[in-house]
Amino acid sequence: MKISQREAHKLRKRVVELENILSRQKNAWVSEWVPGWTHITTIELSEVDSAKLKTARFLKHAVVIVPNSGNSGLLYAVKL
Repeated sequence: MKISQREAHKLRKRVVELENILSRQKNAWVSEWVPGWTHITTIELSEVDSAKLKTARFLKHAVVIVPNSGNSGLLYAVKL
C-alpha cells in the first residue's frame, strides 16, 4: 500500500505527538492519584523509606508494593 508524502508527513507528525504524550506521562511526578489508578490506603513511612521511594520516583521508576508473608510488603521500583 502506497501513501502520499502528505499523508506520510501527517502520520509522522502524529506519531511524534503521541510519543511526546507518553513521555510526559512516564515522567510525571505522581503524588497521590492518577486517573485509572485506585487509591487503596495511605501509609506512614520512616524517613529512610520515604527517601528510598523519592529516589525511585526521581529515577523515573514506578513503585509497587507486593504482599509478603506476615504483615510486611516488598517494594519494587519498576522502570517506566
